[in-house]
Amino acid sequence: MLEPPDNALLSIQRQSGELLAHNGAAAALLGALDSAAGLHWARALGCDDVTRLALEPAVQGEGRIYLPAFMLHPPGGPPLTVAGLVAPAVNVSSERLLSLWRVYDDCLETLPRQPAAADVMALFGVDKLQAGKPGGPGGHAAMMLEVRGMLADIVRPDDAVAMPSGSTVLVVLRAVEIDTARDISRALLSHLHRGHGESGVRLCVGLAQIGSEGDAASALLAVNRALLRAYGAGSTQQLRLAHADDLSVLVGAAMHADGAFSALPSVAGHPAVNLQAPVSRPAPPPLQPVERDIEGYVVDNMEGAVDQAMFLADLDVPVAILGPAGTGKMYVARVIHEAAGAAPELLVPIDCREFRSRNDANKRIARELSRGEGRTLVFKSPHLMHTDAQVKLARQISSRTLADVSPPRSLPRMKLVALFPDRLERLIRRNELSPQLASVFAGFPITVPPIRDRKQAVLRWAHKILGQEGARRDRDLKGFTPDAERAMLQYEWPGNISEMRQCISAALDKTDKDWLTPVDLGLFQGIDPDGAPFVAESQPFLELAQSAGDEVDVYVASAIERLDVALAEAVNSMLALNLLKPLGAWLEDDIVLAVLDRYRGDLPRAAEFLHTRSRNISRWLPKIAAREEERSASALWQQPHRLLMEWARESSQLEESPIDLLEGLLRAHVERQAAGMSAAKRAAIMGVSTPTYLKRLRDAGH
Repeated sequence: MLEPPDNALLSIQRQSGELLAHNGAAAALLGALDSAAGLHWARALGCDDVTRLALEPAVQGEGRIYLPAFMLHPPGGPPLTVAGLVAPAVNVSSERLLSLWRVYDDCLETLPRQPAAADVMALFGVDKLQAGKPGGPGGHAAMMLEVRGMLADIVRPDDAVAMPSGSTVLVVLRAVEIDTARDISRALLSHLHRGHGESGVRLCVGLAQIGSEGDAASALLAVNRALLRAYGAGSTQQLRLAHADDLSVLVGAAMHADGAFSALPSVAGHPAVNLQAPVSRPAPPPLQPVERDIEGYVVDNMEGAVDQAMFLADLDVPVAILGPAGTGKMYVARVIHEAAGAAPELLVPIDCREFRSRNDANKRIARELSRGEGRTLVFKSPHLMHTDAQVKLARQISSRTLADVSPPRSLPRMKLVALFPDRLERLIRRNELSPQLASVFAGFPITVPPIRDRKQAVLRWAHKILGQEGARRDRDLKGFTPDAERAMLQYEWPGNISEMRQCISAALDKTDKDWLTPVDLGLFQGIDPDGAPFVAESQPFLELAQSAGDEVDVYVASAIERLDVALAEAVNSMLALNLLKPLGAWLEDDIVLAVLDRYRGDLPRAAEFLHTRSRNISRWLPKIAAREEERSASALWQQPHRLLMEWARESSQLEESPIDLLEGLLRAHVERQAAGMSAAKRAAIMGVSTPTYLKRLRDAGH
């Protein structure tokens, strides 16, 4: 008779895999096995093909081999998660003994909400625990509670953190793609390393996407195997995605785990643990508090632009200030104005994006030129004006004579400044800027570099903006975590300072914590799981000087083109995750909010840009606010949100409704990528009723 009775014990014929006998515990665990005698062991236990292929080498092998957790589907019974051990039968070389015991997914029960399809499980584990270290099991348990607390402090609001299970903590990342989950987990690992990296342990994470069936138990098995493989990878891989061959690799490793020895390790019970036991551990490195009271403009590589502006303030010449959106061109214009000794109220910005027509541009410019005595006129994006309006302005500046005035009259004495987003010759080649207007401003252009070339100013700008945005919300923010600072230093900031303000403002709206993390900011580039500080790559001076002279024209996508690509990727990600999100409604929401931000809450001007009425915007705002939490928490919508804000800032007045224009872009992607879906589901993606969706399709000519 087979003993002991505590574990399920089965006798298997080594070569054929035939089930020979079993004990009572096996029948209790797996159900009636009397009829299973003579069947292959995998069929009798209810193993799927992947599990059978992974375990078969151990069953046919030699020595004692530990089997990591796997799932069984016993005939007529519920699925079971078990672990096991294969050992040789005493004095019978042709037989193998398979011992099985039930393992439980207790950590899932501690989650506030069970995982669902399209969520990602991230299992954080502590490796290299030393049993003989001071503190013992109680110290390890207390450390895991600290790890759990650190994770709970910085995960997104909708994500869930389970209670510790052994040396692991499970985090459920809601509705994200696996690549996004990997970025988030890398940032979380880096944060954990700040608190525990000096204690000699190694922090790892395994990741697994929950399938469309929403089977949390299977996903937990997969993520546990991924974590175990990360443990086995030494220092080369702390973060690992689940893979179909994980179980096979783990079994293969177990077959050779003891090297020249094959003795069965003793299994001791786990003693009661005092979770309150104090743990002696080095304090984590201090966080860098936010730099306070940064007055004026942050001094950085713009110093050259500022010096040039102060020199040109004494000359009576039109000045072009060149640089991408959000770099601070208006600040340089203000330097010219103040250095010339003019009063602050005499600086007059003329936003050429707001002109709806050639006549509109000509009337406003004529009015400002005629009364410009002692003023500084700053033309923002004059390349967006109608070509005839550009030529007329150039003629007045070059001749120093007002147009359409009889008798002819000279221009008053004034400073003339134009802000352009790119080099003048590039704008001319793209047929956006007339050569005549370019020539009058081309004498002494000032170039403002993008913030990606001003790395030493990134954090000071971030601290300044955080202080301003915190004051607006009456919040005393402490600063950014080291990992957030690293992510900001590595990020390219295509929208420059304006994008940074938008990014920090959105992060503050999403979290009530005192420290902002990379997860809050949605920035993960350059995050090192080991928490290593960012070190900028040095470039020799001569090489840097040479590169400045070797600049090659490259195609730069416009804001609307980048937004179009981001919308396509959002639809693709949503379908890949088997989700149904109202992207069309989110698009409308963000357009309205972005335009309100552009006009600083001025409803009439925002309504004019949106081709609607002020009362319509007031009617939309409560619904926009109701969708805010879901919209801002969606990882797949972060990029479209950022690009919508950028596009709304830089776009000129359109002849058609911007809502109709951008909805048309999104609808085209839905029609292409979700063509196999019903009209009702495509309407749900666009956030409208089915009849409304079909009507808009007909109106668009589909």
